[in-house]
Amino acid sequence: MSLSTTPTTGPDRAGSQPFETIPVGAGPHSVAASGDGRRVYVTNFLDGTVTAVDTPAHTVAMTFPVAAGPYGVALDPPGEKLYVADHSTDAVKVFDTATGDETTSTGTGARPYGLAVTVHPEQLLIADAIDDQVMVADLLTKTHGALTGIDFPVGLAADPSGNRFYAANYFANTVSVYDATEVIEVKGPTPAEPLEVITVDRGPYGLAVGPHDSQLYVAHFPFDTVSVVDLHSSTVTRTITVPGGPRGVAADPDGHRLYVTAFFRRSLVVVPL
Repeated sequence: MSLSTTPTTGPDRAGSQPFETIPVGAGPHSVAASGDGRRVYVTNFLDGTVTAVDTPAHTVAMTFPVAAGPYGVALDPPGEKLYVADHSTDAVKVFDTATGDETTSTGTGARPYGLAVTVHPEQLLIADAIDDQVMVADLLTKTHGALTGIDFPVGLAADPSGNRFYAANYFANTVSVYDATEVIEVKGPTPAEPLEVITVDRGPYGLAVGPHDSQLYVAHFPFDTVSVVDLHSSTVTRTITVPGGPRGVAADPDGHRLYVTAFFRRSLVVVPL
């Protein structure tokens, strides 16, 4: 299915530029990009679907039902499996990206928020904000432990190199940074030990790491901004205005654009970098 795109305007604090938008479902929440950059997947919270977007064409390729009130979304490294946080049933569901068919579903025992997949080793991270922890599971979604004492983590992101992962601490206005190579060793409840904590603007929600692990992008909900964090200095270097309640953010592999969900506008915003 192909849909037309609609231009909108989104000034950042250095000036203004037009942003293209792609219509998706109701209440777009989170977004994940494939490793080759040809697809992004958007969870639509209010209508219980996922929209698959063909990124070269900026059109909708497929929409399929997933759950009532889906939150986070993540892809396995080959881009064949899509993980969706089913907030309504305390579960993570797995879908075939080629067909949109559900292949398995596993209970988490908690309300899952954001999801991320680490690559060395391959593990699924599940934000359990209510219990101030991040659960760690293998890619069959069998949980083997949890990092505890993380302040209300909502969004998660893992860097492409596999060295670190990041948690958005919504009420603390920070992003905490962790060693991703150690998650396989987490067995049962394990106190989290951040490598550092980065201060950002209020309401950090969705996270994405850019190519070469040099920048972190932070969507601030409902404050209509996306922060750009330089990961060498751990400081915010730019703030981009994205109207419509940005919740999720994904970076394409070439570093030329961001995909940001506008929760109140039923759209995916394409932000050139």
